[in-house]
Parts: sequence; structure tokens; C-alpha cells
Amino acid sequence: MPTLTNYRDAWLSKASIDYFAPFISLWLACNSWYRSHYSDLTQPNNPDKEATDRDFINKLKTDFTRRNHLFKHFEDCLLGSDEKKKVSFKTNLELLLFSLNRAELQPERLKYKCSFEYMLIDYSKKDETDGYINILANPRINKDNTVHKDDEDKVIKLDSKYIISDTKIVFAGLFEMIYQIRNMVIHGHVKPEKDEHDVIKYCYLILSDLIGV
Repeated sequence: MPTLTNYRDAWLSKASIDYFAPFISLWLACNSWYRSHYSDLTQPNNPDKEATDRDFINKLKTDFTRRNHLFKHFEDCLLGSDEKKKVSFKTNLELLLFSLNRAELQPERLKYKCSFEYMLIDYSKKDETDGYINILANPRINKDNTVHKDDEDKVIKLDSKYIISDTKIVFAGLFEMIYQIRNMVIHGHVKPEKDEHDVIKYCYLILSDLIGV
């Protein structure tokens, strides 16, 4: 009579999602969108030539009009009326924060490791200390755990952490960071280990919300 074998662990290992490949595919979808959406973009110093990838990234990081769907979705996920969406997005942002601190990813051309404490806003200042901004905030907290009224408009609460309320700065820094991590993955500079995989996972989940998947 055949014996039943417990294949639980074997099947669970097969059920685990490897986010590396989906992250790259999602970025390619994003790349395709912004190249089509901003097809009129040219190189700033050479208007006769097609824009480079860096030109498109810089455009996305500085276009805060309704034309930039990524920024529109970012503000909706962070500040919109859909509470379930907001909780999920803010949780993923905070988990990205923690996973970045564990993974310690260092982009080749950047001065600092990827973190919320050193987000690069203007790529032209990548070699300068003041080009990086700490988006984490430490508001005054009342005895009932609410934010002091003088700090309420200055911060956004994620789960347990707070970030600055300037969504333009946060978006620019976050998108640049995701792009830098994408570059590291493409060029084989990210180890296929748990801490690094967690970073890729949350980059994927956040980017999918920005694209509107």
C-alpha cells in the first residue's frame, strides 16, 4: 500500500515568488510608457537628438502636472480617499525602508547607499552632499500618541515611521532610488539573498501602484 509523503516544504518553496524577474518586466512596462508618453522629449542640450533614459527619468522626477500619471498615482496612494490602498502603500514604503537598511545597496555612481535618509533628488548633484535629502521625519508626539498640532502638516505617517509631507521631494527621491536599484539588478550588482530580495519585492509592489497595475 503506498505511503503518503508530506511535500509541504517542497511545495511551499515552489510557491515562493521570485520578484527579480517580475520587477524587471514591470520596469520595462514603465520604460515603454514614459518613452511613449513623453515622445516629444529631446536632449536638453541637443534638441535634435532623441532623449536618453536619464532625460526621461529627470523629466518624470520634475513633472508634477496631471500629465505625469506616476506622480498622480503616487499622491493618490499616499493621500487619497481609498483607505485600504493608502494602508497597503504606506506599509510597503515602510517595509522598503527597513529592507534597504538591511541590504545596504550601494549604486556605483552615487555617493551614498540607497536609503530614506539619503535620497537623491537632483541627479546632477550626485557627487554633492546637499544633493541627498533625508525624507524621514521626527515630529513631536503628544501623550495620546497624536502628532503635535504644529507638526501635523509637516509629516505623513506610514505605519510606525513618519516621512516629510513634501510629496514632490519624496516622489523624486523614491523614483530615482527605484531606477538606481533597477540598474544594479540589470548589471548583476544585487546579491540573490533574502535582504536584497525584500528590497526588490517592495520596489515591485510600489512601482506597480505607481504605474496603476
